[in-house]
Amino acid sequence: MVKNWKNYYTDNAVHHVTGTVHNWQPILLFPDIVAVFYQDFSQMLNRWNVNLLGYVIMPEHFHMLIQSYSSKNIMNFIRGGRRSISGKVKHIIENKDKKIISFCAANNVSMNAFYIKTAGKSSFRFWKEKPRIFPITKETEIERKLDYIHNNPIKRGLVNSIEEWKHSSFRYYANSETVGLPINSWPQDVVRLGRTPS
Repeated sequence: MVKNWKNYYTDNAVHHVTGTVHNWQPILLFPDIVAVFYQDFSQMLNRWNVNLLGYVIMPEHFHMLIQSYSSKNIMNFIRGGRRSISGKVKHIIENKDKKIISFCAANNVSMNAFYIKTAGKSSFRFWKEKPRIFPITKETEIERKLDYIHNNPIKRGLVNSIEEWKHSSFRYYANSETVGLPINSWPQDVVRLGRTPS
């Protein structure tokens, strides 16, 4: 695995973003954390004039397809959203109420895994390093990335059909349903609805 990758940004281009929880802890789907994810990224989309074309939230990572006229807006959107979510999740984890303790026990999450020691001090880290971000300039590649994003839960064996996964943009494209984050739709005919992963 490459540890020191370089992110690329291009004005007006669609960007594929992948963000991962520190130590791959499967905690993103804890209801209070999902709520924070939706709320904070929704606010950042509006604040930085970023369009969201598609997304999926998985237990320990997320994918997004986003676009803005300014590459700086893309950077600020991701940086601001991750920072805000991290601070709120820290409070949720350190509160250690019965709900989070029960969720962690049921999903094999170690709350201690979010703390790292540096120079003898312990500090909280929710996200693993920096996200992976790269621009997409071909429409056919956007189509493939939307397919990949929407099919992620099936490939992982978490559901039997795309429609069953609540935390993605698929139902918006399939049925014009409201989903957790506001979508600026990509033309529906580029999304191969219901395609099973090969």
